[in-house]
Amino acid sequence: MAEDLFVTLPSGCRICYQVFGKASDPAILIISGHGSAMTQKTDEVVRLLSPPDDPHFVVRYDHRDTGLSTSFPQNPDGEPVYTLKDMVDDAIGLTEHLDLNSFHVVGISLGGAMAWQVAARLPDKVRSLALVLTSPTGRQQNPGDDLPPLHLEGQWLLGEAFNPPEDHEDHEAWIQSYVRLDLALHMQPPTEAERAESRRECEITYRRERESGTMWTKFNHSGASGPRWPREMLKQVRCPTVVVHAAKDQLLPLKHGEALKDDVEGATLVVLEDCGHELPHRVRPRVAEAILTNARKGEQAGVSST
Repeated sequence: MAEDLFVTLPSGCRICYQVFGKASDPAILIISGHGSAMTQKTDEVVRLLSPPDDPHFVVRYDHRDTGLSTSFPQNPDGEPVYTLKDMVDDAIGLTEHLDLNSFHVVGISLGGAMAWQVAARLPDKVRSLALVLTSPTGRQQNPGDDLPPLHLEGQWLLGEAFNPPEDHEDHEAWIQSYVRLDLALHMQPPTEAERAESRRECEITYRRERESGTMWTKFNHSGASGPRWPREMLKQVRCPTVVVHAAKDQLLPLKHGEALKDDVEGATLVVLEDCGHELPHRVRPRVAEAILTNARKGEQAGVSST
């Protein structure tokens, strides 16, 4: 695994991150989803986003309250500890620390809502945007959104899978709990390779989060994400954008992906058939190709504007 690097941002939040490839190659920033550390489901994605004939400088990081980044104590009154904007500031702060003046952004699930805010706030730096398994609004839809509510199926599946052990020192039981949650939204029975990958990544993630304390505080993301994401900022995105959505997403109906495509001028939509709110092995090459094809558009646009 790549070396863990750290930066303390002006907010005081300490972010753990990893980089892959040469800094001289075009950069791609990966923003993971709700409660997800960078060590979950991105190892192969990193490799696929930097093939030998199209290398990239890939950056991934642990959100606050995940992995080895800062753990924030929960408020006794239940009020959110921070906002989604604070989490977006973390992403932007990391790009500033790395002195990235031109980069692509990939956002997955909640990370998608963060990614389009990064693109809207940094139109001169973000070359392309990929919104994967996400929504223009999140949990709450207004009447004017013309969108169906979130599916209850995925919420039920995740609730059933979340069963932390009574013995907080039972490390093996904790790892199994991470694995159940990791595989809860698979549309098809996981292959042996997918189970082995999940076990390996969940053990790494659990050990890191136990060390930092984020295993107890990652659910701060629920309060931070808020009831509704800033859909209006999608109109401010100016870079080439691809939306990747699953036809059978158990959380976010396909119409949410279609709405994202319509909200961003010139965006394209790639639909993953027979796939849920997940990135199983069988779809990863297609997802990566959609991201890279879109990134090439951004690179070409950047060259033509200079």
